[in-house]
Amino acid sequence: MVGRHGQTTRVTPVSRREPGVLTAPAVPAYVPALPGQEGATRQELVRLAEGLLEGGSSSRQRAEHSLALSRALHWLETFDGGDWQERWLYSGSDQVGHRWLPDVHPKARHSLTSGIRMLIVLRAIRPTYAWFFASRLLGVYAQFRQHNHPAVFAAIEPHTARADTGSYAAYALTVLTHIAIVTGKSPRDIDTADFNTYRAARAASGRPSIGLPLAYEALQAIGGLVGQPPTLRQAIARGQLTVAELVDRYPIVDAGVRDLLVHYLVERSTVLDYSTLSSQVQLLAGLFWCDLERHHPGINSLRLSDEAIQGWKERLRVLPDGSPRKGTHLILLVVRALYLDLQQWALEDPARWAQWAAPSPITEADTRGKIKELRLLKARMQARTRTLVPVLPRLVATAQAELEHTGKLLAAMQNTEPLAEVIIDGRRYQRTKTTWKINAVALDDDPGPRFDVAQRDTDAFWTWATIEVLRRTGVRVEELLELTHVGLRQYQAPTGEMVPLLQISPSKTDAERVIPADPVLVSVLAKIIRRVKDDEGRVPLVQRFDEHEQIFGPPLPHLFQHVVNYQRQVISTERIRKLLRKVAGRADLRDVDGTPLRFTPHDFRRVFSTEVVNGGLPIHIAAKLLGHLDLNTTQGYVAVYPEEVISRYRAFVDERRQRRPSEEYREPSDAEWNEFRDHFSLRKVALGTCERPYGTPCQHEHACVRCPMLRMAPTQMPRLLQIERNTHERLEEAHRLQWLGEVSALEENLRHIAEKKHQAERQLRQADNDEAGPDALD
Repeated sequence: MVGRHGQTTRVTPVSRREPGVLTAPAVPAYVPALPGQEGATRQELVRLAEGLLEGGSSSRQRAEHSLALSRALHWLETFDGGDWQERWLYSGSDQVGHRWLPDVHPKARHSLTSGIRMLIVLRAIRPTYAWFFASRLLGVYAQFRQHNHPAVFAAIEPHTARADTGSYAAYALTVLTHIAIVTGKSPRDIDTADFNTYRAARAASGRPSIGLPLAYEALQAIGGLVGQPPTLRQAIARGQLTVAELVDRYPIVDAGVRDLLVHYLVERSTVLDYSTLSSQVQLLAGLFWCDLERHHPGINSLRLSDEAIQGWKERLRVLPDGSPRKGTHLILLVVRALYLDLQQWALEDPARWAQWAAPSPITEADTRGKIKELRLLKARMQARTRTLVPVLPRLVATAQAELEHTGKLLAAMQNTEPLAEVIIDGRRYQRTKTTWKINAVALDDDPGPRFDVAQRDTDAFWTWATIEVLRRTGVRVEELLELTHVGLRQYQAPTGEMVPLLQISPSKTDAERVIPADPVLVSVLAKIIRRVKDDEGRVPLVQRFDEHEQIFGPPLPHLFQHVVNYQRQVISTERIRKLLRKVAGRADLRDVDGTPLRFTPHDFRRVFSTEVVNGGLPIHIAAKLLGHLDLNTTQGYVAVYPEEVISRYRAFVDERRQRRPSEEYREPSDAEWNEFRDHFSLRKVALGTCERPYGTPCQHEHACVRCPMLRMAPTQMPRLLQIERNTHERLEEAHRLQWLGEVSALEENLRHIAEKKHQAERQLRQADNDEAGPDALD
């Protein structure tokens, strides 16, 4: 079906002859447990239990085995029920967990436990997940696999015991055994509903489902879970909800209004992305109509009284906690659009919409404050940027110091025996007894909590990498997480120099763009690539879950990926925010009044735009870098020195208008864009590259040795040494002839030459470590 705006609707058509749009898709019913030996007689169970004994068992072992089964059966026979499973349920053991054992002698308890274990292996009883989580019968899972579906479990085991799974292999086998016991199914017949039930039971017990993802993958590897997604994460992800499901998240009482909102939002969904659609559902169903129904029970028409609409507008201005609500005009505009759309559609299709057409309770005067609200928002953003710019160097230094510290700690702990101590940067640490991973405690904290050293190093690296890429590119956080290895390109300038470029995937504006990468950014990206490469030297392909659209993307070599429970995943937006909050807290960033400061990913975008524009970059080039479609948006981001930026930019505009008034607000030409992209290559000097800001003249009269903007080329070290020798010769002559002014100038030159030598040597060390340069991206 083609929607009102010429696009295909995302859900079921809205015709009244096809009412499926008003209901959510049916959820498959959970398959009940399959029959086992619940109805077997006592004699049959005794005979089957003999098969559980290993060959060569002594007569004493056989007697104890028989006694344990007899005690378990005798105990169950004291309860009502038609079979052994019903008697188990009537015993109430499932509800009491580890307290299920009767009050008997400890030896009898041990024997009774052994008997219950045998009945579980024989599939005569099937306790619930909650009972298993609380009881922990030793050996029951291995024995069950040995005597039930052994060929299937034998086929599963190699797929769990991979080199990268570690201890998760045992957990995965336990999960599949657990599900097979409770459901009575063969492992091949386990489906997604069984995994969901197990996951819910595990969550209810307060424990993580450690081996569940690997169990899912192993089951697929042997031909199970046919037609299901490749990973458990994709299988349990709900994906995009239908409009009906989105609306039904809010308790609308009147069915007519509920159906109207569903039909209206389905029509609007043809021109909205999923996140915007979800937001509009929240505004119309939650903040608008549900609020009216709570305060005016029985309301069933969009034709509202003055009392109802005025009361709603008053309540809208404040949040439930009493604080003022921001963005109220957006809500008013959405409600106004609902009424105006229904009025228009009533003229086009009166049979469907005329009964709901009503005068809009939101007048044009109600929405006039939108401009003022936007100005206040802009002022808050600029004030926040002015506050954060001075403390950014401290945040960067903290992230860098933590990365270096955790790297040293991890290297030391890898060569340290359990319970041994190490001292890193003056801080004492002790490795714990854990053998399957490197845990430690900080002894200087008397002692501090135990932590995973490798995980702390990983967190420190991604914190540092996030800050460096965000502050040097100004990308949005979604664009950061969408960076891939294939997005790193090299452009050959007309001079023959290779210029690295960073390709930014479409995000907010659906406009792809490229950013020239400076040497420092190249070094950061090279370190990220080395961090995520696998044993074959490739960046693994992973699928990113779009948190806004609620869908998984295609497998790509994403740069911001990490390992979670042996699985590679793209780092989530919330994870990035959490890392930034933590590092800001450790840096102890505070405003002048002592208020703690925090950085969000978007703060770096505003800081980046402010710095590049104040550094002399034309604002329309900055807009191109940031992916803004409107220069006013970019100008709103510039906050540190707004008066200076605005005055200079207006002077620039006035001058251009006098010469080319018809071409003022335009896209940058290819020549301008090429000039900006290649301006570093046009500043080659004898000793290296001049990196003064774009469009500025040389302020040091070409005294390159003294200029801090000169970036030494390591290949020019012999030339620098020759200059140093010549300077020493001139200095000796000046001393001999008492040219004191010349002596002072030459000594200053030697000091700067020494600094340039250190700079060149540092670059040579980085080149040896493969930490910089375009070749590092390969």
